[in-house]
Amino acid sequence: MRTLVIAVLVLAVGTVAGGAEKREEISRAFPAPAGKLVLIDAGPLDLLVRVAEIEEIRIKVELVAGAFSEAQATAWIDAHRPTFDDRGGELRLVAPDPGGLRLFKGVLVSRARIELVIPPAVRADLSTSSGNLRAEGEFGSSRPLRLRAASGDIELVGWAPEVEARTTSGGVLIRATRAIDRVLARSASGDVVLAGGVRALRADTTSGQVRADGLLGPVAVVTSGGSVALRFDALGKGDEVSITATSGRVRVVLPPSTQPGGELATATGEIRSEHPGDSDEKAGKVRLAGTGPRVVVTTTSGKIELL
Repeated sequence: MRTLVIAVLVLAVGTVAGGAEKREEISRAFPAPAGKLVLIDAGPLDLLVRVAEIEEIRIKVELVAGAFSEAQATAWIDAHRPTFDDRGGELRLVAPDPGGLRLFKGVLVSRARIELVIPPAVRADLSTSSGNLRAEGEFGSSRPLRLRAASGDIELVGWAPEVEARTTSGGVLIRATRAIDRVLARSASGDVVLAGGVRALRADTTSGQVRADGLLGPVAVVTSGGSVALRFDALGKGDEVSITATSGRVRVVLPPSTQPGGELATATGEIRSEHPGDSDEKAGKVRLAGTGPRVVVTTTSGKIELL
């Protein structure tokens, strides 16, 4: 087996009057047989993951803390240092999340980041708590590519056959370099933004907006206070577009020559449709007269536009 590469650099320099800065960099490399699963729980650390044509898994961790005393800075570094567990077919990295321990009251400045570079044949499962997560490249072996965060933002610039992105208060941004077969995106208060092509989309938010361009197939969106804006490049006759919103505005742009069926309904909002159908103003509904695809949009007070 190839020898693992390990390098650790620790520096401490003065940063504030009577204070100190502590810096630690950890670099490690691991074997990367095809199909190996890389599980990263970055905790409060920011996480950047890239796919490259290399033959190993490379991880670099940077921890920096500036505090009133060297002891406080060192304690912060010690409490955030991740652990590694390589079991051949699975590599697991876990960064502890100590939260707001009183031990760190003297820490004035901190920076924590993990950079991961993996070959295309390696599978990835990535998560953070309060850190941001960014993934770059084509994750062809990850089906699905799982991206999770609590309060951090999630960003994917690239491609995977399937993507599952979940965050609580952060946003989800996906810029696909080619069409993704399936995307599941969930956020409570963050926005969900997609571009570049998705063949099937499920998006759920509470107060966040949902905006998607380049859609190529069925869509299901549920949101409470957020607006919805969808633009389709293609939509099959047997596909269904289902949108349920409370107070947010809903705007759907269908491909040319589409003849949608289904129903548009709102309790107190207004409806504008460029497609033929029967209007029931008293009930706040428009029944679309086309033979497919099926479009069903329901809002409480939000305006509906079907173009």
